[in-house]
Amino acid sequence: MPDVYICMDGVPLWVELKIIKNNRVSVSKSQIAWHSAHNRCGGVSFFLLHDPCQGDLYLFGGASTLDLGASCVSALRPASLYIGSMAGAVRELRACGLAAWTGSFIA
Repeated sequence: MPDVYICMDGVPLWVELKIIKNNRVSVSKSQIAWHSAHNRCGGVSFFLLHDPCQGDLYLFGGASTLDLGASCVSALRPASLYIGSMAGAVRELRACGLAAWTGSFIA
């Protein structure tokens, strides 16, 4: 199960929190399995990555769990839903979660 469960304006979201180390994120097999299955069933989940060197946060949809575990974060940067501060990440998380529940979000 992910680290955080959030209900924002009636929209339930699961969020996996990760620290970027050496341009990589450690994603376990069980996390890959959970996010993949949750996404296939229409569930909404995200990965929120923190880069302590840059101070930025990166937001990715849960469907990208296989890519996150296998690639350098810098290579995935164009696929991120958001890059920036915590305040902006919360705003973007809400927008992406709401879009997913209304059917207008593409992971």
